[in-house]
Amino acid sequence: MGIAHILLQTTDAYLIKQFKLLILAVFCTSVTFPHVEAQVPSYDVVVIGGTPGGIAAAITAGRMGKTVMLVEQSPVLGGMLASGVLRLDDHIKEASSGVMEEFRQRVKSYHLTELSDDPLVQAHAKLPSSVPWNATEGQVWEPRTAVRIYGQMVKEIPAITTRFNQVPVDVQMEGNRAVAVVTQERNNDGVLGEQHTYTGQVIIDATYEGDLAEFAGVPYRIGREARSPEEPHAGVIYTDGFGSKPGVLKGTIFPGSTGEADHRTQAFTFRMTGKDYGREDHPFRLMTPPDNYDANKYKWNPNQQPIVPNGKFDLLGINYGADLAGHSTRYILSDWEERVAIEKIFRDHSLGWLYYIQTEGGSPNVGLADDEFVDNHHFPYRLYVRQGRRIEGLYTLNESDLHKDLRGNGIRPPLQLESIAIGMYPIDAHNVQNPTDRNAGPYGEGAAEGDIHLEDVTGPYQIPYGAMVPANHQGLLFPVGISSTHLAMSSVRMEPVWSSLGQAAGVAAVLSIDGNTPLGQVNVTAIQDELIRQGSFLFFYKDLTAEAPEFAAVQKLSLLGAIDGDDNYYLRAKQPITMGDFARLVIKGLQLPISITAAHFEDVPRGHPAFKYMESLYDYSTQSSAPFFEYEVRNYLSYWWGARSVKGPPAYAYPDHAVTGEMAARILSGLLGKNIGVSTASDAVLSRGEAAMLMHEVIQQNE
Repeated sequence: MGIAHILLQTTDAYLIKQFKLLILAVFCTSVTFPHVEAQVPSYDVVVIGGTPGGIAAAITAGRMGKTVMLVEQSPVLGGMLASGVLRLDDHIKEASSGVMEEFRQRVKSYHLTELSDDPLVQAHAKLPSSVPWNATEGQVWEPRTAVRIYGQMVKEIPAITTRFNQVPVDVQMEGNRAVAVVTQERNNDGVLGEQHTYTGQVIIDATYEGDLAEFAGVPYRIGREARSPEEPHAGVIYTDGFGSKPGVLKGTIFPGSTGEADHRTQAFTFRMTGKDYGREDHPFRLMTPPDNYDANKYKWNPNQQPIVPNGKFDLLGINYGADLAGHSTRYILSDWEERVAIEKIFRDHSLGWLYYIQTEGGSPNVGLADDEFVDNHHFPYRLYVRQGRRIEGLYTLNESDLHKDLRGNGIRPPLQLESIAIGMYPIDAHNVQNPTDRNAGPYGEGAAEGDIHLEDVTGPYQIPYGAMVPANHQGLLFPVGISSTHLAMSSVRMEPVWSSLGQAAGVAAVLSIDGNTPLGQVNVTAIQDELIRQGSFLFFYKDLTAEAPEFAAVQKLSLLGAIDGDDNYYLRAKQPITMGDFARLVIKGLQLPISITAAHFEDVPRGHPAFKYMESLYDYSTQSSAPFFEYEVRNYLSYWWGARSVKGPPAYAYPDHAVTGEMAARILSGLLGKNIGVSTASDAVLSRGEAAMLMHEVIQQNE
């Protein structure tokens, strides 16, 4: 089944659903319907899904003065970070920003104070801060810690009202505008109860499933797109993404990779939290296996050690473990009653892995953590839905938007001028088809299919605002189920990215309400300015923090392509800025057209990174009545008779020389045709950070 067919099918399903509701209303008037509140609560913003993305949206809108209803399907806030994902999948710690960085810092503080005596915390304190998943850096945590910290963060904002154990079951529309969400109570066993309705000026779907798209009739994608020039790794694929197969280079694609589209998506799982009890006779041994137990489905390394405080494990199993492919699409497209049966399939599979770990796996001392999910048999509240519906939005993110080489410069992916969040994680899709034969090769009969890990080619990328805005519907934002392909979502799906997108959705919602502006027409520059003010990254540097004095200037100028940050993603703010880099800064910063009449300078030939910028400065300077660009002409002649032309004395522009404040002010004054009043115009050499702040100051004055 192709993607187009799926889009049509989902739209038809919506129309059929509406017709059924109409028939029921006409012919079943004697039926007693669930109670609906007489006075529907109204809020500025309604957020469905207490995931990190939903929490960030709610916190942001609440801090900006709007009333918020935050509805969560489980008994706690935090989404998967409170339901078994026990580590920050950010790939690079420095990429965390905004609300997610607040969360990380609070986890860090909690570990260093309340859990300072924990053996793992003490061990991690001796490690470099750059070591991944360091407890003393707040990069790992217990589920109950995430519950505690996210609960505190939301409670600090009186404008946010929370409701737990409720799931969305409908969206009320006025034309093509969503005006309210209908939810239904659902307990930990999946039993549905009373319905509730919440109206809002803006409704944000921060659920993993993207159910509001179905209810509102927003077209969406499920499954995999076909291979294309922009997505050479799409569709059916066999690959060795992690370099684990002997004799095969990492990233190898194998025969049988047809690239065909289908309706399937990657494996889901329950991310169980294990605990090492240090003895075999602990009370959390499984005495009997679950239904349909098959030991051949599992593997386990008994040498694994706890990675979070209090002796706990993140029980993540991919090929032969808790991951289960083949039911994900069905789960997404089912209603909440049907999902109960599918959740049992996943639960039995996960518990089967735990039974294997405790028996044939050789780790009888490992069991479910006794102090986690205590009202749910110590089992996670949520199924790990790695990707659900993906809307059809104003912009669709694909592999080439994330890839350093397809449309990028080999170091960074292509620049997104309307960036409202950054992504960092590799394209990482788990199995679409689980392996069925332990002796199978890397492809073909019995092999795993669809798993892909493109670590080397994925660079820090930007996500444009249009990816969360439905193309033809009003009043809705989708910061989790964004408009993207399967491959793009396989990177975006990490919680730090969804948190950043949720924060952007919160800002956009407030600006839409305040300006009485449709969400698709909100000024993206205004969204960016507010996100930068809140300390969110829209462009990534390893050595730039939100507290740095040059942070706002660098973020804004980087979105214009005005700063060279390709040196292993370092800004190097304290280093002197060179004339070559300053030329790029002013030409791009002032958004001046490139102007090149010839290659004038011996030390800035074609192919030099600064060539087009320094030549443009030269051209603009010669057109001025008071030239402002300095260069040196050597006092000897060098003749060249090629093509009957004569090349005069060689000229040198010295692109590697440092720029002083006085030189910078003279160049900027010449380009703008007026004397600029700036705070830095001395003979002292400008640093890269100071030059960015100077340029930003000039832009603001000029505006």
